[in-house]
Amino acid sequence: MIHIDDFVVVTHRPAHGEWVRPGYLFVEPRRHVASLDLLDDAETVAFARAVRSSIGALRQVLEPTHVFTFVAGLSAAGVHLHQHIFTRPVGTGRGVPWHNVDSPDAPQIPASGLGALCVELAAAVRG
Repeated sequence: MIHIDDFVVVTHRPAHGEWVRPGYLFVEPRRHVASLDLLDDAETVAFARAVRSSIGALRQVLEPTHVFTFVAGLSAAGVHLHQHIFTRPVGTGRGVPWHNVDSPDAPQIPASGLGALCVELAAAVRG
């Protein structure tokens, strides 16, 4: 967990096994909706602020070459809006597609370090 308020939740992608690819966040409204146009005005503002502050935190903490975002509406629980925000680490080869976040060239940290990274990102989100 990186951020939570009345309208949104920001989390880091969980580890798969012993390693985790740092810098992959999810921004989700707390109310389950299928798309951005179903958010009310307060939710929309909170969602946009959470996306912006998450991008800023990733830039500050991980200093990537680029930060990508995209919106998806499907999840294991069904149709639910969530925005993916992920970094392109410095030194990623030109041949690696922008969406290949699990490239073997991407840096990884031990899963045991994910908690500390989330604390650092949370502090950066708060400013």
